[in-house]
Amino acid sequence: TMAGDPISPGMVLVVNDKIKSVGQAIDLPEGGQEVDLGEGSVIMPGLVNAYSQTALAEGSGSEITDEITPDFKVTRAIDWSKDQLKRELLAGTTTMQVCPDTNNVISGIAAVIKTDPDQRIVITDDGPLVASMCNDPASGNRSRARPDSIYVRQPTNRMGVVWLLRNAFNKASSNPELTKLDPVREALNGKRSMMMVSRLSHDLHTVGVLADEFDFKPVIVGGQEAYKIKEILIERGYPIVLRPLATGSTSGRERSEVCWNQAGLLSEAGLTFAITGDDLLEQARFAHRFGLAKQDALAAITSSPAKLLGLEKSVGTLAPGSDADLLVLSGDPLELTTSIRMIVVNGKPIEI
Repeated sequence: TMAGDPISPGMVLVVNDKIKSVGQAIDLPEGGQEVDLGEGSVIMPGLVNAYSQTALAEGSGSEITDEITPDFKVTRAIDWSKDQLKRELLAGTTTMQVCPDTNNVISGIAAVIKTDPDQRIVITDDGPLVASMCNDPASGNRSRARPDSIYVRQPTNRMGVVWLLRNAFNKASSNPELTKLDPVREALNGKRSMMMVSRLSHDLHTVGVLADEFDFKPVIVGGQEAYKIKEILIERGYPIVLRPLATGSTSGRERSEVCWNQAGLLSEAGLTFAITGDDLLEQARFAHRFGLAKQDALAAITSSPAKLLGLEKSVGTLAPGSDADLLVLSGDPLELTTSIRMIVVNGKPIEI
């Protein structure tokens, strides 16, 4: 259930789009229907992806005419008809935070949706502010060329990324008349979460410097080398949203060092983290195989990301009052041979 100990045998009572009760034996209300899920079935909460760009329309993940676009809302760029979105749903993800991409230093505002394209449920279109403390906004840019391309712009290196962040933070702090920077101001004042994409250990240090200077607490996205400075991250209490592990190469994004027990090391250190990816079960299975405890692996794709999104009362657990988002499996969720038998989003069964 991810809200307590496993229940076996177990039943879940769904009324409309909510979970009414969970237990070993539940009296069926008048007019209710009992569904036999098959021998050996395991029910768990629908999976929660805390950082995704799967639902973005091609080429619409950012407004790259400006480096600082805190007023860009990612809901403008969601394409509900994308095959990738349907595939992520069929892999068990029922709730997803859609984030702008990392072309800009401050990219915009994330949204949280249910992944069923037929229901098109937007939980919130006014989520965290997404910023980048990495090389992505500078990649491909150049300063000494004919001004006939969008890529003749700032920043052109990491130092430029830091300068633009600090400049935006200073303007937001000192000039309340700049309404475009309202989301930045809200993030600095603790009224809005700020997710900062950062992968390498030295960039993670820079995030800490900026956070100290402007007195805010970020959520780290990426965190590929977070294990290298876990003691500092523990002291600061930064939650981490881990991006999918590059299992087929010796280096990750920005040539970050690959550590296959990345999640396990963060868990042992007591850090709060979530696992992300197009196939969350596959990512959790990999993390468990290389050292992450089973319960922690399951929490990292259900209750932990739900809490990071501030949605722990509605998704990520099987508990009375939660949304009726269910994942029915043929066996242990972390076994490679286990398959998905049924997916339910807001009480609606999804055809597999």
